Amino acid sequence: ETSLGSSLQRLFLIAAGSFPQEHISATMADARVIKKEAKAEEKEKRANERAKRKMFDDQDESFCGFMSLSLIDSDGYAKKTKGAEIKGPLYMVSEGNSEGPVVIESEFSLNPLFYLQVPNEDNLLVWGQWWLGEKAAPLTTICSAIPKLCQTAHKEMEKATSTEFTLDAEAPLLKGAPGKLYKVTVATREQKFITKVVKVTLEIPRPYWVEWKNHRLRFWQFNKNSSGAVAPAGDSGEKEDKDGEKEKKEE
Repeated sequence: ETSLGSSLQRLFLIAAGSFPQEHISATMADARVIKKEAKAEEKEKRANERAKRKMFDDQDESFCGFMSLSLIDSDGYAKKTKGAEIKGPLYMVSEGNSEGPVVIESEFSLNPLFYLQVPNEDNLLVWGQWWLGEKAAPLTTICSAIPKLCQTAHKEMEKATSTEFTLDAEAPLLKGAPGKLYKVTVATREQKFITKVVKVTLEIPRPYWVEWKNHRLRFWQFNKNSSGAVAPAGDSGEKEDKDGEKEKKEE
């Protein structure tokens, strides 16, 4: 604003005839530079808004990701035997423009080798994680399940006379996350006296999903601002040197 005000003042003095003639060309050049910088800033602003819309993905058209369920012991260590872990792609079955909850599913076949069993034991727990893209990271993790005893899961199914049990999942990027738990429904099927997981459904209230996406967007904007605030090493000094040499030649 100061630069623009100074340029306007010089233009006023020129019009009044009280500004030195030799500076008229320089003043007009300054005005052109200011106009060019304003256009560049506006262009950058529009590009940033387009990038933010693409990142937010309002209709969830680019949604993709993976989930995993595994057995862990009472100390949190993963079990490393057959039937202790499954991993699969995520599919959003709800409509992106719907006002209802976001529903994400993953299904598994009755595989004799690669499956997750839910043994009726009191020393093992079921734990899971959901994330965007190929790899789980702090900013791609959608949520993580709160571990549940396998024996508790069996009691839940027996009480409801059902082949399904539920888990609670927590999204760490939500403000007040412990009070905004997601519901996870795990469907099972018996095969040769083994209870195997065949389908996992994650249900997220729409407002929580929007809040989570907005918080990820803040990290994206923070990183963008941070990278743009620091000039590459040596750039400023080189520019000043070149400007100094130019002034000397003009003198």
